[in-house]
Amino acid sequence: MENVTARVFSFFLLAMAAWAQTAPAASPKFVWEGDVDEAAVLYIRGDRLTVEIPRGGRVEHQLYRFFHPAPDSRQQVRLKVVQGRGGVSLTQQPTLDNDYTIVVSIQDPQAGRERYSIELYWEASGDDFQQGAKRWQDRGWQRDGMGEPRGAMAKLTWRGHVDSEATVECRQSMCKAQVRQGMPVTGERVRFDKPLPQQQVLVSVAGDDANGNIRVVEQPVRSNGYAVRVQITNGCGAYKECVFTLTWREPIVAAGEPRQAGRRGMVWSGRVSGTIRVTVRGSSTLSEVRGEPIGKEQTVFDRALPKESGLSASIRTLQGRGRVAIVEFPSEKNGFSLVFEVRDPGPGADDYVVEVDW
Repeated sequence: MENVTARVFSFFLLAMAAWAQTAPAASPKFVWEGDVDEAAVLYIRGDRLTVEIPRGGRVEHQLYRFFHPAPDSRQQVRLKVVQGRGGVSLTQQPTLDNDYTIVVSIQDPQAGRERYSIELYWEASGDDFQQGAKRWQDRGWQRDGMGEPRGAMAKLTWRGHVDSEATVECRQSMCKAQVRQGMPVTGERVRFDKPLPQQQVLVSVAGDDANGNIRVVEQPVRSNGYAVRVQITNGCGAYKECVFTLTWREPIVAAGEPRQAGRRGMVWSGRVSGTIRVTVRGSSTLSEVRGEPIGKEQTVFDRALPKESGLSASIRTLQGRGRVAIVEFPSEKNGFSLVFEVRDPGPGADDYVVEVDW
């Protein structure tokens, strides 16, 4: 009898130990469920949820609840997938670089919508409940959070010959390939619809390019200067181009947020040694060089320069060590052209990225 009792007691202890290893130590702080078609990304910050749809249809029958605001300090958040047939991953932990945002990615590989349910766990302190002069209150179950309005889609397309393995880094209106293995990358070309924003956005590899050979390995965040990095493995053959297209949504200016007096008109980039002048007219540019030829010159227009005299315009240097300034404003006399000058002090050349607003 004593042996049986001892065995039962030992089994009970083992069962309790196993439960302690698999069960969360506390109740969930955030619960979400919804019907996903292809893909969805959840952004959780404070007690706010935004859902981004990189591809597929919108999330249906969404339901979520905050039992506690998300942490405003660096800590390890734990994810538990309660239901769902595809892949669910916690792609970003809350840090200062992402304004303490938790990011969860859902990838549903099969046709049709699938119900997904997740729970998030984090360490809650009493101070987190205090927001300003008001005490935070549980708002119960909610059904919104779809993040409307959504910005317009933008994209870039990169092409180049990759012998074995390379990483392509794209920032604003420039992309640069770095070989990790094999021969140097040749025939590198890139076309931007719009420059990558100087804000955190979700960048995805579009369409048939989304495979194991070409994938995004780093998203744009403040700590990396809002650059996206794409890894190409196994090459694409000596005589065949590697091609990928990146897509993202343009950021929306929040209601009540002050806007700049001038809107971005264009972004110019190039490698400069000495002094150059760039003439902008309509939606085209012409460069005058006093020194070495400009390398990797590229212009991306958001909109054409209008044919107006007395146009208010401004310029700012996003990258480059030298002096950049507007030397002529549009007028009837100069054919409504805007001219800016780049003076690089040397030695050698430097990469410049210049934004012109009007």
